[in-house]
Amino acid sequence: MFMVVNTYNEVSAIAYKERTKPKLLRIYEVLSNRMILSSDDHFYHIHLDKGFDGEYGLDGLTEPLSSHCLVLNDLQLEFRQSSFQVDTLLICTDKILLYEVKNYEGVHTWADDKLIKSTGVYLENPWVQLQRTKVKLELLLRSLSCQMKVEAYVVYINPEFTLLEAKGDENYLLLSQLPLHFRSMQMREAPTLEQRRLADRLLQLHDPDYPPHKKPVYCYEDLRKGLGCPACGTVAEAFQGHFIKCQTCGERMNVKKTIKQNIEDFRLLFPDEKVTTNRMLDWCGSGDKDRIYRILRESYQPKGNAHGRYYV
Repeated sequence: MFMVVNTYNEVSAIAYKERTKPKLLRIYEVLSNRMILSSDDHFYHIHLDKGFDGEYGLDGLTEPLSSHCLVLNDLQLEFRQSSFQVDTLLICTDKILLYEVKNYEGVHTWADDKLIKSTGVYLENPWVQLQRTKVKLELLLRSLSCQMKVEAYVVYINPEFTLLEAKGDENYLLLSQLPLHFRSMQMREAPTLEQRRLADRLLQLHDPDYPPHKKPVYCYEDLRKGLGCPACGTVAEAFQGHFIKCQTCGERMNVKKTIKQNIEDFRLLFPDEKVTTNRMLDWCGSGDKDRIYRILRESYQPKGNAHGRYYV
């Protein structure tokens, strides 16, 4: 993980659409604490986490621009049954800026359709991927009667990334180039009502529940039961009292808040399963059944009666 320093010295701003952690990454985070991931799943989890860190790193530089443009992060859109993801989109007064963020590190050599790592491994050139996204976005914008010009950039956000033999006419940006890139935009006007309407329309089209394309295989019986520590993920098999101490990192956990979070973890992993008192008592580990019942009654809507009651 790395940090991007805000060089603008401005008051922190808020994006028009803030970035949220992808559902698939959250699934992997919960599973990694409750089961041993396969080698492929383990490395894919690392890949997802690293990608999110890179996108979040760009946010520190784009959010200060919010007074002069509309910043939309992490859009999942579709045009003519073809889905595409937008890492970062800036709607300015005279154009739209599209950014594809890559958190690569190490030495890479440019080729027209690929990047070649120093180890000889080939990666698809992100510029090729970005061009596909740009075309789909332009078609979607035209269908919304938007004729604004779209400029697209690949952002290599990691400070330890080196790119060799790259063409000078391609729109790619290294971390060191980003402050000057954003300063050179010379944005002075606030977004118009028409641009806000466009942003709102894109938010309406955004699909936050787009199904993960590489969901890991798991079942309830194989998962470790107990309360997952919010700091390190260690699962405590039993709980009592208002606070418990994590045996791994020493975090002092509020039992009520931790139970609520673990119920949400269950709903994330098993969206089609019923949330009942007995199931949540088993999921959260050995503890107080009445406490589980009170938390469910306070935080969720009951359905059904008596032994058939569940919560949504």
